[in-house]
Amino acid sequence: MVVVISIIFISSIFITGLLILQDPKQQALATLDSNIANVMDDQHIPGVAACAVKNGSVIWMETYGLADIDQNISVTPDTIFMLGSLSKIVTGIAFMHLYENGLIDLDDDINDYLVFDVVHPDHPETAITPRMLLSHVSGIRDNWLILGPLEVSGMDSPLSLEEFTQNYLTSNGSYYSAANFNDGEPGTEYEYTNVGSTLIAYLVEVISNATFEDYCQQNIFLPLNMNETSWFLENLDEDMMAMPYLYTSSGFSPYGHYSSAVYPCGFMRTSIHQEIQLLTVLMEGGSIGDTEILSNSTLQLMMTLHYPSISSNYGFYFQKSGVLWGHGGSGPGVTTRMFFYPEAHEGVIIMMNLENHVAIDSIHNHILVCMRTAFDWLT
Repeated sequence: MVVVISIIFISSIFITGLLILQDPKQQALATLDSNIANVMDDQHIPGVAACAVKNGSVIWMETYGLADIDQNISVTPDTIFMLGSLSKIVTGIAFMHLYENGLIDLDDDINDYLVFDVVHPDHPETAITPRMLLSHVSGIRDNWLILGPLEVSGMDSPLSLEEFTQNYLTSNGSYYSAANFNDGEPGTEYEYTNVGSTLIAYLVEVISNATFEDYCQQNIFLPLNMNETSWFLENLDEDMMAMPYLYTSSGFSPYGHYSSAVYPCGFMRTSIHQEIQLLTVLMEGGSIGDTEILSNSTLQLMMTLHYPSISSNYGFYFQKSGVLWGHGGSGPGVTTRMFFYPEAHEGVIIMMNLENHVAIDSIHNHILVCMRTAFDWLT
């Protein structure tokens, strides 16, 4: 009897494997799992959450590895990752929501709204506008000699957006330096800037008379049922968060949870299960059912090159890569990506708890190859 049962069991495994090999879709999905596992092993990635979305539906989602190595906690669809600069899409949406409501124009002088003046030291006669900030052509530069020490471990930054931006961008500020600006006249030179997106978030606070966190919660996160999403560590369950890791020849070491005074540039935290809601609303033109985050025309404005002669791949906090629009993110212990093909309504999200661009490029490519094979994607 034992022999018979063993034969039946082995036969069922063989038949199942044979069916997978005969079904191109199942074979492609099995290959994708194997390829991601190989990338994680080769590139020393602790944990990954990834998904593919088509026409508003999740057609594939998987999680791999560990959110916390020491605690042996696996990554799940509800594991909360720090997004890095992928966060900028939400910062841009928050601002464009105010633009859409007629509360500010893209070509206004930002000093018409601020309680202090931001002036480029080499070009004081040229106004800095939201269009410039959103396109990274404002002349504001990230001075890491100043920004680096403002990172804080295990807590949220004690600096308000007003305190930081005023002290960094005004000549009598405690963080001010001529090196906080590049040499170009505002509107004439591209330079990616995290401080610029922090200033955009502060404009949201000034214009809305609400904190940036509260504005995002009320107008973006809660309407999309992103209920475990926040810019602040204090608002999240640490047990649900993926630990950021560094990898050296000695192995993995936890970097710890951290934040910064420039948190609107990259410190949004959410799970892939919730980020899918954001991806879906973007691919569906700004609304899902009765929930509208932005009008389609405003969203299209964000996915437009406003300074094509200066930057050929950047709209309003949306990066362009071929037919894809979206953004990536990285930092100590984190790499993320969310890109989609608007015309085909096809999109991919990837979250990892280690900084490794080679790995995320490879995983993204493996996902797209599988989606083309298994589900006839155009991306």
